[in-house]
Amino acid sequence: MNPILMAVLSVSLLSGPTGAADRMSFLPLDPDSYADSRNGVVRLLCVDSSNGHSYLSRAVLLDVTGPDSSHDVLLAARHGVIGSAGQRACQVQGQEAATGQIIDMVVAPQDPMEGNEFSEDWAILRTAGRLPADIARLQAAGAGTGAEGRLTMVNRVTDNRACHVEEIADWEDARLIVHDCPARPGLSGSPMVTLIKGVPHVVGLHVGQYIILQDDGRRLGVARRLSGEFLDTLVAYIEPDKPSGAVP
Repeated sequence: MNPILMAVLSVSLLSGPTGAADRMSFLPLDPDSYADSRNGVVRLLCVDSSNGHSYLSRAVLLDVTGPDSSHDVLLAARHGVIGSAGQRACQVQGQEAATGQIIDMVVAPQDPMEGNEFSEDWAILRTAGRLPADIARLQAAGAGTGAEGRLTMVNRVTDNRACHVEEIADWEDARLIVHDCPARPGLSGSPMVTLIKGVPHVVGLHVGQYIILQDDGRRLGVARRLSGEFLDTLVAYIEPDKPSGAVP
């Protein structure tokens, strides 16, 4: 059995590893949970200074700051916010610069010897101000390797079909989730969401597609798993004075 071990991140505090009773497989969202969650996905518009081009992707608003905080934290795909000249100038589309401008970010480190472009394709962003209260804040959970079942990719489109987690022969990366959710350019950064005790939690971030050439060009989605290491980075970003690995 390959259960998924959840380490849940909620309202700026990261819990320790949960007990065996909390181990579960991925569960897709029901219609009500989907309707509540999809408003937490925003469009991210970034301009590359090297060529003046604009790039549109998705980001998910995380429930990791308290109600009195002056900013919000987003999770996005690295390739949407980083260009050849470095960090792009990004803003939450439809929001004023005073609130929606991205003023700070931490991006996944890139190993020049890394052969898989998806493995570290994530970025944590800080907004200039607090986004409107009617935008949903989603909780996050660390998904252990070997997780199986069905997920929902939330992308603001009214499509709550369940996505199956796929196994690909001869290609395995414990940092990634391969799925059969419908995908297209511009959806990078959409969260992969599962139900944990009836509450939607982000467990992955859609970052691209994998094409199986020997299977008539079948296309599958690829998501970066929210691993324990990723959550450690998130906690260090939102609580820089907290010792690494500390449990409240």
